[in-house]
Amino acid sequence: METQIQNLFLLEDNPLSSNRIVAFLENRFKNSLRISTFTNGETLLEEIDGNTTIVILDYDLKGEKADVLILEIRKTNPKTEIIILSADEDIAIAIDAFRNGAKSFIIKGEQSKRQLFLVIYKILNYPVRILTERFAINKILAIFIAYFIIIGIVVYIGMSLLN
Repeated sequence: METQIQNLFLLEDNPLSSNRIVAFLENRFKNSLRISTFTNGETLLEEIDGNTTIVILDYDLKGEKADVLILEIRKTNPKTEIIILSADEDIAIAIDAFRNGAKSFIIKGEQSKRQLFLVIYKILNYPVRILTERFAINKILAIFIAYFIIIGIVVYIGMSLLN
């Protein structure tokens, strides 16, 4: 079984932060991600296509609005998972990002790398995604199989506890 490499785009205007994030992700997801970095939204939008799985956006871009970028990414590929990184802890910004289609909003700090890892890990290992991409199964059938497996596990555990 061959692992499909997923495309991850990182939009960060600070080269030092960008290099740290890339090094961290390459260390954790060695052969699972193809990471491309961008310093402005215009270049990022030119490269987004149907094969873009994850986009990490720095919310605090100079002269660009992350909300507008989120909407443009959604127009190009609605399946792209968008993760926002922000130094601003304003809840209104996070709510707007989620309303526009962001998957996650991570505040930069000590725990941000761990949170970023967990979000990307969940995206890459989502059961339906695995079944549809790796085994070329229809999405509805993949959802049915995933639920069947989960229900089977729950029933097995329940029966084990009754005995």
